Amino acid sequence: MRLKEKEIIVVERLTDERVPQDFEKSYFTHILCDGGKGQFTLDNKEFLIEKNDIVIFLPTQKVQDLLFSSDFKASFLLVSFDLMSKNNPDIAWGIKGYLFSKENPVVRLGKGLAEKCKQNFYLLQEKYEDDKHRFRNEIVGLQLQMFVMEMWNIFADKMEQLLKNENGSLFQRFLNFVEIHCMEHREVEFYARQLFITPKYLSEVCKKNSGKSASEWIQNFTTSRLILLLGNDNLTFSQIADSMNFSSLSFFSRYVKKMLGVSPSEYRNRVG
Repeated sequence: MRLKEKEIIVVERLTDERVPQDFEKSYFTHILCDGGKGQFTLDNKEFLIEKNDIVIFLPTQKVQDLLFSSDFKASFLLVSFDLMSKNNPDIAWGIKGYLFSKENPVVRLGKGLAEKCKQNFYLLQEKYEDDKHRFRNEIVGLQLQMFVMEMWNIFADKMEQLLKNENGSLFQRFLNFVEIHCMEHREVEFYARQLFITPKYLSEVCKKNSGKSASEWIQNFTTSRLILLLGNDNLTFSQIADSMNFSSLSFFSRYVKKMLGVSPSEYRNRVG
């Protein structure tokens, strides 16, 4: 595997030869400070990095003036956007985590939590580099999901508070509406009306904040719910179609085929 194709990279400095030059465009970057100081600018705000801080940069963010003191020590974890997207344990929590990290790129950890995070960095690396393991991909995916949920647990209270803020951004309010209504409404026009804006402007807002269009976010939420419903053998396809407001079972089947690539029965047989 060529270096630029690595999906998980753990290093002690960003100048390490294993780090691609344009890593910030396609990796989630985690910095766990062990000592010294650092600083950077994001959205015209200056942030400081100190011991036991964890810093998370998202692939869509433009970080400027990233500087480290001569005695700066840290562990850097880079996870590719594709790998992280494929192993999101829960889309609703994933969005909360995304929004939280976007607003709070630096979080102070206690010594115990910082040490636990560092162990998780290197455990991910160990599982990823064991390319002779028969179930390597599955184990890496599960290990990454556990790591993500550990992060969500650390940030949980602040993440919930951010999304409950009635004065939240237009993008945050859109995501709240989608989480509530995605079972019945899958059209961008519906959410634009709730927010008193045009569908075109809503998609522009989504693209600017996340790199995804409004329709892509709606599909992500709906697909997540769809997978859970299809995995429940106690529910018939007609019941699922009714709960998702489809006018007929045939329309529902076509939608499942479009979203998952297989028919409802094929998907249920595959995961059953």
